[in-house]
Amino acid sequence: MSAGTTVATPNMAEIRKALEDLFPRSAFIYWADMLLSAAVGWSALVFAAARPTGFDVLTVLLVVVAAVAFLRAALFIHEISHFRRGVLPGFTVAWNLIVGLPMLLPSFMYVGTHTDHHKRHLYGTVGDPEYLPLASMGRGAVVLFLLEMPFVPLLLLVRYGILSPLSWLIPPLRRLVVERLSALVVNPAYRREFPKGRARWGWFAMEGLLCAAIWSTARLMVTGVWPTRVLYVWYATATLVALINQFRTLTAHRYENDGKELTVMEQLLDSVNVEGRPIITEMVYPVGLRYHGLHHWLADMPYHALPAAHRRLLEFLPPDHPYRDINFRHSWPVVARLWRSAMGHHGYPPAWRRSS
Repeated sequence: MSAGTTVATPNMAEIRKALEDLFPRSAFIYWADMLLSAAVGWSALVFAAARPTGFDVLTVLLVVVAAVAFLRAALFIHEISHFRRGVLPGFTVAWNLIVGLPMLLPSFMYVGTHTDHHKRHLYGTVGDPEYLPLASMGRGAVVLFLLEMPFVPLLLLVRYGILSPLSWLIPPLRRLVVERLSALVVNPAYRREFPKGRARWGWFAMEGLLCAAIWSTARLMVTGVWPTRVLYVWYATATLVALINQFRTLTAHRYENDGKELTVMEQLLDSVNVEGRPIITEMVYPVGLRYHGLHHWLADMPYHALPAAHRRLLEFLPPDHPYRDINFRHSWPVVARLWRSAMGHHGYPPAWRRSS
């Protein structure tokens, strides 16, 4: 190539063409990964709960193993939210029974809302369930973003053990539960729509199972059949899962948008890939989520193909392509950038306040 020659930037159709062999989902990978992760999580959790002593070193280690394994298993909810009807038959039901319901995270809490995060006209606005303008909200908001996580398991217990059955009888409470307590969101301004058709009955079925499971477990502990240690170990595991996932969420975007509508390329530049070391990074960013920026670009690509797609794009794209600017070797530079940006700011930016 002669000096001064520029490399043409490929369009989206050309990029998808270069990666077309990576789009098919592997049912074997999905099933094996989910089931193995759940098996490790359940094994560690049972061993931790069965130990006769307090929270000694081994118990803490088992809780950490359980949390990392359950985090991986739980985050298949993200893949499920992108499934089209008929994809991997039985997977969603199995995931709910093995992972979602025991962790108080039924799939309906993400399916139907996560797609709003990917809509071009909603991303980064008050209508986005998974975005906050943290870079404009001050450092206190960044700290609170993480510190609120230990209360999440308690909130879920109250939501499904008490509020669910009451909301079936009290319509105003049902509206509150559906709109405010039925989605995995970081944006408190987001309002969930009521489910319709088959989804409505699916909600009732899962809420009923969760309510029955919570009160049955409580009875087993009150009567001494199960030790209260079961609750403590489960709560510690669930809290650690929530903390790790919230840290991952904190580094998924730059959170610098002030509420205006962004172009596709602006959304890409506001998103982040954390390449890191595969084994260690996978513990915090499982199921392909260390390539979160790439996922926003190619949301229909299965998680197991993202590493290969990332490597191919780095070879395929020209040196000045914006995709190269969203890649970080580690998560801490992402946190440091957000921390610097948040200094001196307090509260929502004006556009966000007007929208809400």
